[in-house]
Amino acid sequence: MAHILSIDASTTGCSVALFENENLLASSESRTERSSAEYLTTMIDHVMEMGRLPFSELDAIVVAKGPGSYTGLRIAVSTAKGLAFSLDKPLISYNTLEGLVNQIIDFEIDTNLYCPMIDARRMEVYCAFFDKKGKQVLETTAEIVDENSFSEILDQNIVTFLGEGSHKIAGVLNHPNARYLKIPVQPSAKYTGKICYENYVNGKFESLVDFEPYYLKEYMFKTKKP
Repeated sequence: MAHILSIDASTTGCSVALFENENLLASSESRTERSSAEYLTTMIDHVMEMGRLPFSELDAIVVAKGPGSYTGLRIAVSTAKGLAFSLDKPLISYNTLEGLVNQIIDFEIDTNLYCPMIDARRMEVYCAFFDKKGKQVLETTAEIVDENSFSEILDQNIVTFLGEGSHKIAGVLNHPNARYLKIPVQPSAKYTGKICYENYVNGKFESLVDFEPYYLKEYMFKTKKP
């Protein structure tokens, strides 16, 4: 039996969940802007109290590594690393986009692929493609979306777009194979039990020394010419 604490501050607000194996024991979340800096540690304490579990009995700390908000990711990862170090527990991470897909993977949806999207800015999104079993099939990227985006993929597949980033492109990307999930899907730790437990069982642990948030956007910056 494994007790796992999961933390997510990838986008607006933050969330915390406590699992026994992959079963949810307690959770808390806030959708208030910049709440990760103000509430995250308090929410962790609250969730542990609700779950009636002392910190010493945790078996692993899990954090959404991104992509997403630079500030939120930095705070969440720093908090998770601090807990893992002080408690001498393994640190586990998962891609935030995988967490989004995991929320709807059991729905009966007529689709070939899922494309979760997180709002970056203007018409830019963070996105990746997953098959119907939730396996990532294309790398995570930052994309500026227009009417021709993902045309090669859409010509061959029905793609269901989901997440907050998909809402702003729905009126732009009108390919006949594009579908848009109407159910709101936001990053949330309480839906990550399966991911957390599978990574724990498979020993997918991060180095407390080297692990950093998956900002992604860092690699998209271009230096202006003088």
